[in-house]
Amino acid sequence: MARLPKITNDEILAAARQVFLAEGVGASTLTIAEKAGISEASIFKRFATKQALFLAAMGISETPQWVKDLPRRQPTAAIKSELSQICREMVAFYQKVLPRVLMMMAQNKQPFPPPPMRDTNLLAGFLERAIAQGYIQSGNAKVIAHMIVGAIVNYVIMTTIANKISIPLPFTSPSVDPDTFVEQLIETVWTGIAPDR
Repeated sequence: MARLPKITNDEILAAARQVFLAEGVGASTLTIAEKAGISEASIFKRFATKQALFLAAMGISETPQWVKDLPRRQPTAAIKSELSQICREMVAFYQKVLPRVLMMMAQNKQPFPPPPMRDTNLLAGFLERAIAQGYIQSGNAKVIAHMIVGAIVNYVIMTTIANKISIPLPFTSPSVDPDTFVEQLIETVWTGIAPDR
């Protein structure tokens, strides 16, 4: 009897991700198994359902550390650099998962809550704590959070689209690298929220 090839969960998820991104959520697990070089039964020995495989492959079930930490994180007098760090982590997260989230939404299979809604609420809570401690001006923390998360989501969508366009169009411009984007975003927002001192 021949031994089954050893394959890691990560290798199965990589094959599944490629197939799901190419064919959508309706992709066959048989196609995924063939891509991974294993039997279809091997997939279901590791992932109970096709939905579990899909969510794991898309990385939607992952909760980044900054999301886990933000509800408890207390702002300090270094709030501007703290916001920059949070935004850099958000950009990196969205660059990884936003194309997958958009694909899920196109298939009417969105994660609940969608990451932008979750992150807007988490950031608003952090900003409310910063307002309460006098580190930023009083204002509507939810609106500020919407501006920041919305700008990040838009940045990731636009850079993703720009990277896929192979011919220059009149409305495309050279993309800004993520660190420069975050720096300029926080500088712009800071103008309106800096404490009066």
